[in-house]
Amino acid sequence: MLDSGALEFEGDFGASSQILVVGSRLVTTWSHAIAFRDFHFSANLTLLLLDNHIEGYSYAVHFTDAFVVDGGVIIVRANTLSAIEIKGVESSVYVYAVDVSNGGYFDVENNTMRAVNGVYFFRDTTVSSAGLLRVADCTFVENALILQSALVHFDGSVTLEGGAQWRVEGNNVNAASVIGMPNSLHKIKLSGSGTTVVVA
Repeated sequence: MLDSGALEFEGDFGASSQILVVGSRLVTTWSHAIAFRDFHFSANLTLLLLDNHIEGYSYAVHFTDAFVVDGGVIIVRANTLSAIEIKGVESSVYVYAVDVSNGGYFDVENNTMRAVNGVYFFRDTTVSSAGLLRVADCTFVENALILQSALVHFDGSVTLEGGAQWRVEGNNVNAASVIGMPNSLHKIKLSGSGTTVVVA
C-alpha cells in the first residue's frame, strides 16, 4: 500500500523482460501513482497491471515519454483507476506518443475508471504490422462536466497500417464522448490489408 510518493519505473529493461504489478493499493497526492519515466520498452517486453486500486492527482498511470511496443504486451486489466484533478487533460491512463508494432498489443480491459478522461493519447499514435490497440469492457465515469471528456481521447493523429487493429468495444461510458479528437488538424489514417477498426 502506498499513501504518498509514487511507484516509478526508469531505465532500460532487456528484451523479453516482465513487469508485474498485481493486487496493490496505490493512492497518492502526487500527480501520478504509477509512472514510466525515461523508460525504454525493449522488444517483447511484458507489462501487466492487474487487479489494483490506483489513484493519483492528475493520472493513475502515466507513460511520460514516447515509447514503442515492439512485439511486446501491455495489459491494464481489472483495476480501479482514478485521477482527482479536473482541469482538462487528467486521465486514468496517460500515454505520451506510442507505436505498437510487430504483433504487439496495448490492451486496457475491464477497468473501472474515474477521471476527466479514461485513456488520453498525447501526440501521434501508430499501430502497425498486426499490432493491437484495445479499450474494452471498461466502466468510465467522468468526474467533471467538461465537453471534451472522453473514454478515449486523442490529442494527436492516429495511423493504423499493415493489418493493425484498433478496438473500442463493450464499454459502459458516462462522459461527453466515447472517442474524442477535438483538434480538426488531427486525423485517423488507415492503410494496408486487414487493418481493422471496431467501435461498438
